[in-house]
Amino acid sequence: MTLEEVFADDGPFGAAFPGYKLRQPQLEMAQAVERTIEARGQLIAEAGTGTGKTFAYLVPALLSGGKVIVSTGTKTLQDQLFNRDVPSVRDVLKVPAIIALLKGRSNYVCHYHLARAEHEGRFMRREDIADLQKVKRYANTTGSGDKAACPGVAEDAPIWAQVTSTRDNCLGQDCPNHKECFVLKARKDAQEADIVVVNHHLFFADVWLKDEGAGELLPACNTVIFDEAHQLPEVASLFFGDTLTNGQIIELARDARAEALVVAKDFVMLPNAAEALEKSVKDVRLIFKDTVRLPQHELKEKFPSFFSQLVEMTGHIQHLTELLAKQAERGEGLEKCYKRAAEMLALVEKWQKSDSAETVHWLDVTQHGFFAAYYPAQYR
Repeated sequence: MTLEEVFADDGPFGAAFPGYKLRQPQLEMAQAVERTIEARGQLIAEAGTGTGKTFAYLVPALLSGGKVIVSTGTKTLQDQLFNRDVPSVRDVLKVPAIIALLKGRSNYVCHYHLARAEHEGRFMRREDIADLQKVKRYANTTGSGDKAACPGVAEDAPIWAQVTSTRDNCLGQDCPNHKECFVLKARKDAQEADIVVVNHHLFFADVWLKDEGAGELLPACNTVIFDEAHQLPEVASLFFGDTLTNGQIIELARDARAEALVVAKDFVMLPNAAEALEKSVKDVRLIFKDTVRLPQHELKEKFPSFFSQLVEMTGHIQHLTELLAKQAERGEGLEKCYKRAAEMLALVEKWQKSDSAETVHWLDVTQHGFFAAYYPAQYR
C-alpha cells in the first residue's frame, strides 16, 4: 500500500476516522520520511500546527518493516505515543508490529528497595505510609512496574525516591530480586519489539554509555525518529558534560544515613552529617525565589549569596565523604556511598572554577530544585 493510498480520503484512515480528510502537508511530510528511511539518510522536518506530524512519521516507519526507535522530549508524550498513537496507526494499517515502552530505571518499582522501605519505615508523612501500601499492591499485580500506571500515587510523590533504584544504588546481578526486576523486563521487551518508544534523556544516556564502553540500554535499530527535536541540544549537553542535581545530593545523604543506621549504628556522626548536608542543599535552593537559568558569571553578579551557600554545601559534602571513607569497609552500601560522595565533591569543586574558552558553567533552578552543569563550549 502506497502512502497516497493510506492517506487518501477513501483509504484506511478514512474508514477508521469519520470525517477524515486528506491533508497535503501531512502526505508530503510522510513521503519525505519514507524517502529518508529508504535512503538511510537524515531529515529535519518542521510541521505547522494541524499538519498531523505524528501520523506523518509513524505511517512510513511502520510500513518500513525495520526496527524503529521513537524518542520524545517528555514522558507525557512518550506515554501518549505508546498507549494511543502507535497502536492506532498499527491497527489502521493492520501491521503486526510489537510495541514497547522503555523509560529510565527511576520510573520502575524496585522490589529490593520496596522491601527495604517497608522494613525500615523511613517516612516523613502519614501519606507516605499509605502510598507505600499502594505501591506494594501495585508491584504484586503489575506487569510493567511503571510508576506512571500506579493507581492513587502521584508520579512526584516522595515515596518513589524510596521504592525505585538509581544507577548508583542498583545492586545489579547481586540483587536478590534480579530475576523479577521490572527494569530488566522492560529492556528485554524493547529488544524483542519492532517499535520502541523512549525519551531523549534515555536515548542520550544510551549514547553516553556506549561512548564510555559501559554497555547499552537500547537495542540496535534501522530508524531513529526524534519528536520534539528542538530539545536535543539541551538534553545532549547534560550527557556530554557533567551535571550535579540537588536530587542526587539529597539521595546520597539519605542513602548514607540509611546505610549507617543498618551497619554503623555506633557511628552517630555519619547520619548527623548526612542530615546536615540535606539541609544545606535545601538552603541553596531557598536563595532563589523564582526559576532561574544563568551562566556562572551572571550568577556572581545577580546572586552573590549563592556562592557562599555553595561553599558551605561543598564543606558538608567533603565532611560526609571523609566520614564515609572511615566506614566504607563495614558494608558494600557504605562503600558505594563513599564513591558517590567523592565523585560529587570533585564535580562541585570543578563547577566552582571559572568559565573558560573550552567550557561553560551554568545553573538551572527549577520549581523543585536545581542542577549545575559543566560542559564543552560547543554546546553553548
